[in-house]
Amino acid sequence: MLCVLGLAACGGKAAPKATTSTRAPKGHVRVVIVGQNHHPRVGKRWHYEVRVTVNGKPVAAFIHLQFLFGGSPVGEVGKHTVKNGVWQETFGTPGHPPFPAAAAGQQLVLAAFVKVKGYPPAKAGWPVVPQ
Repeated sequence: MLCVLGLAACGGKAAPKATTSTRAPKGHVRVVIVGQNHHPRVGKRWHYEVRVTVNGKPVAAFIHLQFLFGGSPVGEVGKHTVKNGVWQETFGTPGHPPFPAAAAGQQLVLAAFVKVKGYPPAKAGWPVVPQ
């Protein structure tokens, strides 16, 4: 759940994916975050998805999501264990608050810190500036 921030929906074309890769002897861990856009609207719905793969195949993973401001955590989104390598969520729905007015204009990063058994930790980030 998001403690400090929530999300919003707004139109626009698809934005590039944020990815980070970590090499390991057994394969390649890849973390990809894709958000609805980079400018969620305060008080509205906003959807994002995190995908974790090794050698292109979804894997079980532990995903810790936070919002960062200037590299420091400012909002706890949640800690999730996934079996299929995918976590998705829509802020602004019951149990998932939208971005608050105080977040408007702030340069934030939705950061995913990922652990996959047998591999070094991996991470990815998706920059957002709520409007």
